Amino acid sequence: MRIAYTLPSIAIRTVFSTAGLLVFLTACGGGGSGNSTPTVPTSNPLKLDTTYGAGGTAQVNWPVPSALVLQSDGKLILAGSRQTAPLPAGSWTGRTAREVFAIRLTANGALDTTFGTNGEVKISILGSDTPSDIKLQKNGRILVAVNAAQPCSVQEHSLTAPCLTSAGSNAKYSSQLIALTQEGAIDKTFGESGVASTAASRNPESLSLAVHSDQRIFLLRSTGYELIGLSEYGRVLDMFSADGVLAQKTTTANSASECLASGTSLLIQNSGRIVSAGTRGGTTYTDPAEHPGVCIATHSQDTGEQTSNTWTKLGGNLGFRSLQPTSEGGFMSIGTVCDANNDSCQLGVARYGTEGTLQSSFGTSGIGKIGLPARTNLQSAVPLPDDSLMVLGSRVVYGENFSNPQAGAVWVRMKANGSADTDFGTGGVFTGPLSNQSPIRLLPDAQGRWLMISYDALTAGPTSFQIQRLSGWSQP
Repeated sequence: MRIAYTLPSIAIRTVFSTAGLLVFLTACGGGGSGNSTPTVPTSNPLKLDTTYGAGGTAQVNWPVPSALVLQSDGKLILAGSRQTAPLPAGSWTGRTAREVFAIRLTANGALDTTFGTNGEVKISILGSDTPSDIKLQKNGRILVAVNAAQPCSVQEHSLTAPCLTSAGSNAKYSSQLIALTQEGAIDKTFGESGVASTAASRNPESLSLAVHSDQRIFLLRSTGYELIGLSEYGRVLDMFSADGVLAQKTTTANSASECLASGTSLLIQNSGRIVSAGTRGGTTYTDPAEHPGVCIATHSQDTGEQTSNTWTKLGGNLGFRSLQPTSEGGFMSIGTVCDANNDSCQLGVARYGTEGTLQSSFGTSGIGKIGLPARTNLQSAVPLPDDSLMVLGSRVVYGENFSNPQAGAVWVRMKANGSADTDFGTGGVFTGPLSNQSPIRLLPDAQGRWLMISYDALTAGPTSFQIQRLSGWSQP
């Protein structure tokens, strides 16, 4: 049995309204105190690298990014969007006018002013555009996957009311690939004058981008939506040539080989085998054991069509996060597994071999779990060379009667066999100091250091963010 709609576990990283974020945090509960900028205590297994930015922290006065990628030279490209105009007065909801930006930081956390115009590229496609993923091709070309829409507003208090443009027509939506050169200019040799288009993803969380070894491009999007009593599920994988030409194909809806689940994460294995994953989000099962889990689909390397699928139950309500590769060419599915009230959650990892079968030697029958602190939202998972995992989450705690909300990082270390690394933190879990800063992403660099991106979730909102470089526990 399923019950009411619930926010997905990754909601904290994608809400771009301070008021909306505070509503989400209040719903989570808790208490605590701290300063606006976290410090790293001596007991922390991760040490702040004071050679980065200013004393280990780079403050970036751009809106919170929604996609980022690290170049081989250590430069960091971050893409996000900024509002350029509000909704019309009297709107119930809608799509505000937004433009995409991309910036690049040097390996030491300074703005790279050689990129774009004074370090920034601005992009507008349909007028309400947000980037979802970013990847690099071997030639250095930068690919940005964008959810594009016309600015529109909904005047009626209805989930099914149309979103109308200022001209009174239904808004247009699409998924776009934008190509940039290494210098931050639109690469007009790609697609049509630097842009390649396909149909919209009906779930804007779900654009996922991957580049094949032959430089073909695959873009995963969802064809369903998650609303109270109206949820539909599906996914499509679009294939583009290395230079942005969309391959034409014929799809068969709801065929036996298709996952009737959202498409959230895309992975190309070492062999070239293509897998995607997602779940049926938006609802909580009163009996968590009934949750269907994660649906893994395989796709044709020639067309992108789904060729097979398999479901893996994890024994609770699943907040799926991502697929990650393993050293022998298999992959892991990573998310949170919670009880009916989302009061008790665990990190849940399922490990698969090269052909997509669960590896029974991992954890318990292929699934490893580690208990998480209350109100932990999973943000990033990074596999290490020995197939152990470093996981970053965010948490919020409150004082009495939901007063004084504070945020902090949760670090989790899982061994390659699916058990907690008890040498790390307490039982494999370390909770960072409380502050206003909520972590949203973790990236490893080529020197074995960590880049942690966070922003002031409690007072300033997503108008700026910071990056800290940390060292420790990046090697087996």
